[in-house]
Amino acid sequence: MTVLDDPPTAPSAPARPRQATTLVRVLAVLVAVAAVVAAFFGVRWALALGDDGLELADQRDAVLLDAQQAAINLNSLDFTHVDAGLDLWEQTSTGPLLDEFRANRAEYSKVVTDSKRVTTATIADAAVAELDVRAGTARVIIGVDVKVVPQGQDPVVTRQRLQLEMTRTDAGWKASRLAPVRSPAS
Repeated sequence: MTVLDDPPTAPSAPARPRQATTLVRVLAVLVAVAAVVAAFFGVRWALALGDDGLELADQRDAVLLDAQQAAINLNSLDFTHVDAGLDLWEQTSTGPLLDEFRANRAEYSKVVTDSKRVTTATIADAAVAELDVRAGTARVIIGVDVKVVPQGQDPVVTRQRLQLEMTRTDAGWKASRLAPVRSPAS
């Protein structure tokens, strides 16, 4: 071997292709971003579990559904099945409204039977105006379309706006007061 000759070199490891290095870096960034997103939404979910707003939203939905059903029940009555309809009125109500229905049941029965009408209500729109979860009270404004069919005559549809005061009971939300909502011009 001469001094001028280069010493033999050990074989080197093959060079990593540039494309593979880039792919590894992209994957590492994606994993990091996914971890940050998962952590963010995990924290948000944990905070939401303790949020009182969820209970309030659930109660608002419950009172709205029960008020809509109460408005339908209290505005639908068939003169051929008066007792069943008045029973439904009592099941839908509580407090002063229930007391009124019970005190005047015989009179209501006679008026409905003599009128020979069938009324069927549908909800046009409804909204919870006030809700006090602690007190178990709410006020709901409801637009109701009532189809009135007098025996042997064509049906007539009337639109009513009602304010229902709802009270939470062991059996759900029930109507405790009912009043028409008048427009400013009437």
